[in-house]
Amino acid sequence: MGLKMTKGAAPSTPAANKTEQYVDTSDRRTKSIDDNGVISTFNNDGLMETNVLVNGGFAIQQKVATASTAIAGVSTTTRAGVVADAWSVTASVATNLNWQQVDTGSAPETGLDSRYYGSIIAATAGKKVMLSQWVLNEDMRHLLGKKVRVSIKHNKKVGNDQTFKLGLLQLTSAGTIDTSPAFLSGAWSVTTGVDPAWNTNLAAITPDASPTGENGTITGSFLNVTVTGSTWTRSSCVFTIPTNAKNLVMVFFSDATGGTTDNVSVAEAQITRDAEIVEYIEPPFDYNLGRCLRRFCKSFPLTTVPVASLAVATAGNGVTGIIGKAAATALACYINIIFPVRMFKVPAITLFTPVGAGAVPYRISGTTPAVQTAVAQTGVMDYGLVVSATGDVNGAVGDLVGVHYTASAEIVA
Repeated sequence: MGLKMTKGAAPSTPAANKTEQYVDTSDRRTKSIDDNGVISTFNNDGLMETNVLVNGGFAIQQKVATASTAIAGVSTTTRAGVVADAWSVTASVATNLNWQQVDTGSAPETGLDSRYYGSIIAATAGKKVMLSQWVLNEDMRHLLGKKVRVSIKHNKKVGNDQTFKLGLLQLTSAGTIDTSPAFLSGAWSVTTGVDPAWNTNLAAITPDASPTGENGTITGSFLNVTVTGSTWTRSSCVFTIPTNAKNLVMVFFSDATGGTTDNVSVAEAQITRDAEIVEYIEPPFDYNLGRCLRRFCKSFPLTTVPVASLAVATAGNGVTGIIGKAAATALACYINIIFPVRMFKVPAITLFTPVGAGAVPYRISGTTPAVQTAVAQTGVMDYGLVVSATGDVNGAVGDLVGVHYTASAEIVA
């Protein structure tokens, strides 16, 4: 017969050299309190509680401004809406939708453990919105056949209370690892209660009936939750991962078209192994950034949105090289770009001209700095590439040249 314990509040500090064990009413965890008043939790510490999601605290945002900004690329069928690193937005109406990263460092918010959160705001007409993240096979392979808990904190800063659905998709065994099919099979319906139609080889995993969902109700393939005003609420439920799943996609989407300027704010998104409720702990910044850089990296400062024509004082010189052949000579310069980490696949490269307009290297020093021409990319690999260009008439051997870049390995189909 097993040991049965009744839940209760933390007991008083025991006498010297004593320790008392109990089950905490607040979170159902078995704990102990020692004679110094130190409370320890008996749980799966360490790697068992590692968050599989990248940038779950929405702290890294390399591609878009932190202020409320129109979401670029958002559509009714794809995951192309650009927001915080590793995350994407889809909408039932692909216009007038903003994203904002909010920093609570100077003004902590009750119920929030992470410093940052993201906010999706309908700028004019209401629409359904969906936040999602594709989980790479290398990050989820150990979860096959196991139970996981998917959780997110949500809040509504303005507008009406809304019903959202929390779910987990799989790329089935018929799919190709780390290759997304088109996300939805057609434009997302604006009708209340009509879920997105996932495309070929994407399927929703039904939540486990037990344990019951946290702050929500399991209905069909999702956990239905209410996003309510000015209150951070964690909602979560448990899924059993199929043994042949090739990738996972976390989704959090609205059930109905919201009102004009309706908002949903999100924070502390997690997928953790086993059914236990796990408190959110923000990972070390460098670790979090490194995981983001596997999907997207750039030569610009971390919080500078990639564009051409930025002054050196604002964005630096980019990646630099020197002129090896004077004047307007072919292959006058070579710039060797090495990414800060190995990306998970060969990325798509976009170049930006420092100081001047365009997508070519810029001669920064010497007589009358100028753009270079006939730019070429060679040897694009998961670790870097080489950029070459024809010089300009005033270029001299030894002049400094630079170019900015972005390298994207995001899965956005």
